[in-house]
Amino acid sequence: MSQDTPNDRPQETPADDQNAPIPLEPRGEEPPRRPAPGKAHIDAPGLTDDFDEDADFESDPEVERIVKGIPVEGKKTGEARKPAPERARVGLLGVESGEPLCASEAWRTPAIIGGLVTLTAAVLAGVYADHTLWAFVLITIYRAALHTGTGIGALILTAMLLGRKVGSFEGAAARMFLCVSLFLVVYSLDIPIMKTSKLEESVLGAAAYFGGLVVAFRLPPRDAAVVGGSHFGVAMLLWLGGLLSSAIQAGALAGAGSGGGG
Repeated sequence: MSQDTPNDRPQETPADDQNAPIPLEPRGEEPPRRPAPGKAHIDAPGLTDDFDEDADFESDPEVERIVKGIPVEGKKTGEARKPAPERARVGLLGVESGEPLCASEAWRTPAIIGGLVTLTAAVLAGVYADHTLWAFVLITIYRAALHTGTGIGALILTAMLLGRKVGSFEGAAARMFLCVSLFLVVYSLDIPIMKTSKLEESVLGAAAYFGGLVVAFRLPPRDAAVVGGSHFGVAMLLWLGGLLSSAIQAGALAGAGSGGGG
């Protein structure tokens, strides 16, 4: 009886043996190469492969956007954010647009015209004066400078009342000087209506002053009236302060005289 050699025996496959392990790698494909022990192997791309060589790292886009005022696009809608509306300036008499009282910075022309009108007022004051000529000339020039200052204070008060800005200080001062000179040139006249007072000259001078406000400052009549009323109030406070100072000095002198006589 012949015995089968190992080569003549049929080879058993894993499918013939239910207890054989299932191969993890598909048949007929070459298994992936494994790195040699002790060496790292990374299949991912390098960290600097997508790096832009021309990138600018010295400027911050967010800072430049804020400085230049570039609107930010919305994250969802893609629409540019609208800037927040400017809050209206609230004045004591109501809400206005916030436009300045004097938008023009030009001051030479109104200042020159105001100076010429002031000199005319000084000459008229000297001509119609009943007393010393030069005293009335000097006091007219002094009043022009004084009430230009009180007029600037009136503009600041008006800006607070109307919720507006004064604007150009030089332009406002020159135009106020022109308006005051218009008042003085009419006030220096001698209109033969009321011989005992300067009421008619004061009324006509106030009308000339009001017209100067409307034309020189380009104000609506209501705002010009607020400036004129504020100017009159500031001037009256100054005048009352002078009266109070004179009364105190007169009382002090009277007290000193009575004390010395006793």
